[in-house]
Amino acid sequence: MNSKRIETKNLSFGDVIEIKIDNQTFNGEFIKGEENLTVIKLKSGYDIAVPNDSIENITIIEKGRKPEEKEQKEERKNDKNPDITIITTGGTISSKIDYKTGGVSPSVDSDYYFQISPDLEKQGKIAVVNLMRKLSENMLPSDWIKIAKEAYSSIKNGSKGIIVTSGTDTMHFASSALSFLLNPLSVPVVFTGSQRSTDRGSTDASTNLLLSAFTAKNFPGGESVICMHANLNDEYNYVLRGNKARKMHTERRDAFRPINIKPLAKVYTDGKINELSSYIITKKENTRLNDRIDENVKLIYGYPSMGGDIINYYIDNKVHGMVISATGFGNLPLEDKTVVSALKKAEKEGVPIVITSQTIYGATNKFVYSTLREISGFDNIVYVGDMTTETAFVKLMFALGNSKKLEEVKEIMSRNLAGEIKERREIDEFLI
Repeated sequence: MNSKRIETKNLSFGDVIEIKIDNQTFNGEFIKGEENLTVIKLKSGYDIAVPNDSIENITIIEKGRKPEEKEQKEERKNDKNPDITIITTGGTISSKIDYKTGGVSPSVDSDYYFQISPDLEKQGKIAVVNLMRKLSENMLPSDWIKIAKEAYSSIKNGSKGIIVTSGTDTMHFASSALSFLLNPLSVPVVFTGSQRSTDRGSTDASTNLLLSAFTAKNFPGGESVICMHANLNDEYNYVLRGNKARKMHTERRDAFRPINIKPLAKVYTDGKINELSSYIITKKENTRLNDRIDENVKLIYGYPSMGGDIINYYIDNKVHGMVISATGFGNLPLEDKTVVSALKKAEKEGVPIVITSQTIYGATNKFVYSTLREISGFDNIVYVGDMTTETAFVKLMFALGNSKKLEEVKEIMSRNLAGEIKERREIDEFLI
């Protein structure tokens, strides 16, 4: 094909082009023109934005292929009684680089999922619901309810598995929430995301999407789970219980780890699922939705020199419940008498206080130290064993949404509703 010199405005998406700048040459696919920038995808998979006023020459090497008709793809994705429903909520997996700011923003259309993970559409009838476009740090408890309602509706319409694509920073909050809001479950609800935006060569989105589809179709459990990389390679993902998992690294592909439990399963790129746990919650005949949540719950981190002022502040502002991530087995610095007086005030006001451990692994135990015995003597305080702090925070919202009676809230928090409490811990569950 003969090359010819053209203007930037005449380029089309997918054109293979060569750009010359200051005696440098860049080859790649044209993505878009944005104000004074030309964005191209290099062969390495990375995108670069080139200032137009610095371009000496642009040459078309090969014209891009025309995309498939969108109308046909939409019809295929919106079949009734789908095998899988994908509910998109935003996050990095739905993001591309914003070249104006240099950051990423959730701006990807759901069609793009099928472009970056072509084998996704081979997994049967797939419906896509674009529910919201939010970065996970902006997710609210009311958003968890929206996700739960959409998943419930999709299940009632015949979907055999649900995938929720979301941001990773607070994914373990959302996956915990759905374990209570949708309980019992007749199908898997699979949360997935990515640590790298979809336009980066190192993106983990394509693998996570495909393996989540395998999980949604074939995982035997009826529970809310997370499907993300198990290691830095793309060979397999872990399937983790949604309310016993945590994001443990800011950027690694294998950031999510199981807490006080082994992974439920491995899912491989060939579709094979290897069950690893005897604690998988079996599918029930019908899914039940309980969308009652009380958002007026606060989370406090215990620390040396902590006083009772923060507890008093929340009580004075009429908080309905608190979770304290305490040290070790659930200790608080009781030598500071303001802590003791604040706990007494919370007891008098009937404000439930849930104690978890900031050690992350292990369980609280109110009988080990004298200070713990003193704390556990308060009628409004409940220790929740090996429940993670994030899950306890979400569960207290759920408990208060279903009852304002202190004894009933304590009973709900102490009862194992969806596998969030595990009585027996094993040596090889630590730092998996």
